[in-house]
Formats: sequence, C-alpha cells, structure tokens
Amino acid sequence: MLNIQRLGLSINGQTLLSDISFTVEPGETLCIVGESGSGKTSLLKSIQGLMPAYFEAISFQGDRQAEVRQKGRWRGPIGMPGSRWVMQDPVAALNPKIPLGQSISESLYRRSIPKMDVDAAVRQALLDVELKPDVATRLPSEVSMGQAQRACLARALIANPSLIFFDEPLSALDAVVQKQIAATMKRIQLKYEIMYLIVTHDLGFASAYADQVMVLKNGKVEANQTAADFFHDPASPYCRELVLAARALGSLSGPAIPSSYERGADV
Repeated sequence: MLNIQRLGLSINGQTLLSDISFTVEPGETLCIVGESGSGKTSLLKSIQGLMPAYFEAISFQGDRQAEVRQKGRWRGPIGMPGSRWVMQDPVAALNPKIPLGQSISESLYRRSIPKMDVDAAVRQALLDVELKPDVATRLPSEVSMGQAQRACLARALIANPSLIFFDEPLSALDAVVQKQIAATMKRIQLKYEIMYLIVTHDLGFASAYADQVMVLKNGKVEANQTAADFFHDPASPYCRELVLAARALGSLSGPAIPSSYERGADV
C-alpha cells in the first residue's frame, strides 16, 4: 500500500504542490489527470524522492520492506524501494548503444545474480510483456516504438516491483498499439498485484483502466474519486468540463452526466 498525507513541494519560494493526499492499494490503478503545468509529473518525482517534497506522513509497503516517515522532507534515494518508472518516450529512456536485454537487466546488476539467472529473468520479463526473447539482442533503433515501450515495461517488471510510476506511457504510440499495450499493462497488474500511478491526459484510458482518478489543478487536488464516481458525478465544475469535453471529442463514452451539471447550472 502507498499512503501519502499532505504532501507539498516548494522551490525558490514558488509552491508547486500543496496538500496532496491519497492511498493506493495493491493491484489498484490511480490515474492522475489535469492540464499541463498542474503538477502531475512533479508529484511523481516528489514521491520518488527526486524533488525535495515535504509531507505530514508517507507510508509505502514495498517489496519485502516498508517505509514509513512522519512530518519531514522526503529525500530518499532515486526510486522508492520496490518501485520503478516507465516514461513517456521509450526510445529516449533506453540507452541507444546497448541491446535491450542489457537495459532490461540493469536493475539486477547490484544483486550478484548469476548470469544464467539474469538471462532467465530477462526472458520471463519479455514474455510477460509479449515480446519474443530474441528482442533482447536488438538495439532500440532496431525495434518499433511499441516494442521499445514494452521493453521499458519489462525493465520495470524484472525487479519484482510493488509499485510502477507511468508518465504518459502511451502518448507516443498510435491508437492500435496504445490499446494493445494498455491491455498488457492491465494483465500484468492483475497477475502480480502491482500498484500503478499513471499520469495521463487520456480520459478514455482512465475510464477503461483506472480504479481511482485524481485531478490536479494549480498544484492542488481538484478531485479524488473512484473512476465510476468521477465519470458519472464529477466533484467540481472543472472536472465536469474535462469529462464533457472528452465526450464531445469522442475520446470518452458512457452515460450522460446529470443535466444539472451542464455549463452554467447552479450546482
């Protein structure tokens, strides 16, 4: 479980995040949405210890260990224990000069694992993300964008994480590949009961795959609801505008929001 209480972030006197609280259980997906500059990626970096956030309490049950901290500044090592990150641009996230198998296995190097076991772990990770084992010998330039993103997911999985951070993981892919990789992400999550924190602009994706939706606006939580509640009864006028806009653009289907939520209604 990941539990964040009253997390904030200020840099050079500017408040980037304020009073962020949420809980994610094993096997759950929290989608974090909001306009550009609302603090979504800064939140992921703060939780990872990459930015000097302050907080009331943080507790994280990672792989084989728990981290609990009270009232202080979160300055942990890069990456919380038992967590991994999948970024927006898979090609930029991979070393262009080394084979994919070597990139995937990087997190195992410090564990003094025999090469035979490392090779077996890479093979299993590739199978989990629906890539053939021979992809391990290819360079990033020799695979498609979708295969590169699957390799990034395999790199996250190989360390047996309890939590994976995703920052717009599908935005660089075409619609067909987006659907395929989203289904793979969900299947892996169900198999291993991994927590997902996903930054996305795609409300259609959030509607299909999220358990919770948290909306950030100007560094604050505008809404934090179950996905079912968010898409049927958004918690604020801003959130209603997001849902209505997504439906108008065809990226989101579903039952209409109650008529009292139309633009200009007194709610």
